[in-house]
Amino acid sequence: MDLSTFNYSLSKHSIWDQCVNRTDINTKKLNDLIEVYENDLFVCNNSKIFNSIRYLNLKTFKGLCVKEDFDTARTSFKQIKIDRKIDYYVNSISINKNGKLLALIGEEGVNVMIIPQTINQINVEELHANIISVGSDIYSSNSGIKIIKAAWHPLSSTNSHIVILSSDGCLRLFDVSSESKEPEQLYYIGPQYYNEYKAFSSSTYIPGRSISGNSEEMETVSFTFGSGEDWEIFTTYVLMKNGDVYAICPFLPSKSTVKKSLLEGLSLSIEQRWKESDPDDLIIDQQYRLQRCWISTVLQNLKPVKSNDIEEEDEEVIINGNISRFKDIHPVIQGPFLLQPAPIEFDTENTDFDNIASSIISLKTEPFSIILIAYTNGKVDVCLNVAPIEALWMSNNDIVQDFELPILAVYETIDLNLKNSLPNIKTNVINIKEDKRYPDVCYLYHHAGVHSLSFNNWLSLFKDINNNNNLIQKFQDILRREIPSEVNLKVDTLVFGNDIENPIIGLATTNGVYIGYNLLVLGATNEFVSMELPIRIKSAPILFNNDGDKDLFPIINLNCPLEIHLGSNKKSDQIYPNFVNNNTLKYLNEQIAIARKDLTELEIFRNKIEQKVMMQKEEFFKQLKALKDINKRVNATIKENSENISKRMNNIIDNQTLLMSKANILLQILFDHCQPELTEEEKKWFNELKHLSSIVTKKHKPHIKQLRQQLDLLKEETKDKIEMIEQAIVLGKSQKKTVFEALDQESINIMNTLNNLNILQNKLENLRINDQ
Repeated sequence: MDLSTFNYSLSKHSIWDQCVNRTDINTKKLNDLIEVYENDLFVCNNSKIFNSIRYLNLKTFKGLCVKEDFDTARTSFKQIKIDRKIDYYVNSISINKNGKLLALIGEEGVNVMIIPQTINQINVEELHANIISVGSDIYSSNSGIKIIKAAWHPLSSTNSHIVILSSDGCLRLFDVSSESKEPEQLYYIGPQYYNEYKAFSSSTYIPGRSISGNSEEMETVSFTFGSGEDWEIFTTYVLMKNGDVYAICPFLPSKSTVKKSLLEGLSLSIEQRWKESDPDDLIIDQQYRLQRCWISTVLQNLKPVKSNDIEEEDEEVIINGNISRFKDIHPVIQGPFLLQPAPIEFDTENTDFDNIASSIISLKTEPFSIILIAYTNGKVDVCLNVAPIEALWMSNNDIVQDFELPILAVYETIDLNLKNSLPNIKTNVINIKEDKRYPDVCYLYHHAGVHSLSFNNWLSLFKDINNNNNLIQKFQDILRREIPSEVNLKVDTLVFGNDIENPIIGLATTNGVYIGYNLLVLGATNEFVSMELPIRIKSAPILFNNDGDKDLFPIINLNCPLEIHLGSNKKSDQIYPNFVNNNTLKYLNEQIAIARKDLTELEIFRNKIEQKVMMQKEEFFKQLKALKDINKRVNATIKENSENISKRMNNIIDNQTLLMSKANILLQILFDHCQPELTEEEKKWFNELKHLSSIVTKKHKPHIKQLRQQLDLLKEETKDKIEMIEQAIVLGKSQKKTVFEALDQESINIMNTLNNLNILQNKLENLRINDQ
């Protein structure tokens, strides 16, 4: 079965029926209602409030499609319900790294569902799960704090740390496995952060931390975790409404899992930068001392993830303890980032969209990470993190230092042309999601559909740069080429017009060996699209891939001795010399001769290639003919052997029939020997015994009759006594004694009678023996 059948059947599945209500969706907020973990598909079923989670195993679903059991495949799914009521609308769901916890994120709260272990149990349509409320006292309805975004921290060793960004500008880190009500760490991004230092006012600029006079522009809208090497893996980026980007480093859970080689490389990098820094700069010197102290503390408190004696090259270790803050100091909120060169600003006069920031993401690409910033009007800034930030700390008692602002290099600004697609929609939100297969691919979904961005066409050029003296020059050469990223419209929700608002509310990608590489998209009108994505194939040369074949490609060196000036339409007073002379003609003659020689050699090589192709063609037909002969011989052999086997089977059946008949004859002979017929003498002897038996019976017949009469009399007497016993109310001891004595006497009489009968029987047998 091809993936097109799988995707078509999945798009017609009943799991998408009425899973969302378009009128209840908050289109101004991030919506992400589907999630995929390996082969498991989770869909949030919302009405006015959260209802349940629908679950489908894609591997089992494809197995039913392969068996062409489409009716069962398109109707079977499971519902996971919770016993406790969630009284808010769930905007997005997010599954943790090991696939055991599912976060139900709404504007008014966050709950974590513990996925049942019996989720793949057969013949079960409904499951019940427990939930854990996160920060219920902080995000209560009375506090007025709204949740903007929540995400699982990728470095958590327990896979239970979730980071929540709220409307009060606070970034809180919770550990749902231990304490879900109070945050493990919290940092304020914005005005509340500066109030801690008592140095904030609505029109103050603090070096290294800029704030706007308009408090609305300082609202936080999104965040993302850093990806890459060095300090970047411990960094968290926060996006403001006006497009400013801030960062916290280090920001990691109390129990984090990282590679030991990364920490050792970071230690060496800190030492190297410290040596290269200016020793007279006390502020920088203090920061490097703190970095050195931090990495030393981390390396001394490492615990291996796997307890084995063999050391692996990329061994993962656990960092214990809350080490983001130490020695009464805390990380500095760094920013805003300087975007250089300045991004292009689109004309906002002809569109109703507000040019405000919507989403941010950091892609783990090489040789440097890419940070994308998306705006509601369809603008996307592609930034290169060529100068990652370093960890900075400061105590509450220190004076705010004048740190240099971090920098993001803007590679390009992309316009999704949403102002032409959505002329009647006042609000729009662009969400970004990374691809699970290729780190240099991401997807942007919004009211108009889904766009895919691919940076491989120009990012691969940076991977080829070696660490040499010309590194900066080559880097600048690639930037001057201005190769644009690949932008494709994957899903268009406005293909039939834009009268009905149908934003994308869920997007996920699958990357499994069995289920394939697919893109799953869910719309607000319960319309679902599943499509197969292309897989990159590394091309390898088929011919001339050996070192000995490199001479087959002639190298032509055309070194022009004169500088050639290209003309233009502009008139110039400058007079150029006449360069058509004997030297130039001689040079042209030599080059023509070289070109003819090269063409001749090329023709020779072409003929050789053609001969090789013809030889390979003849060899192919020769092998094909040999295979045909082998096939013919095999078929003949199989036919002959099948006929021989049929004959042998018939012979075996005949032999078996003959053996069965012989066995029946032998069995009859055996019966005749063991049970023969009686002879005449034996018959006479048996008649004689019968005659003697009759004589004895007649002789003892009167005595037997007398005994039977006595037995009847005894029965009558016993019956009378039984009746008397039944009629008696209570028998005394003397009466019982008399009854027992009479019964004993009767027993003695019966025993005597039996003895007489046995004696009589013995006499009869003796008579028979004597007669013989």
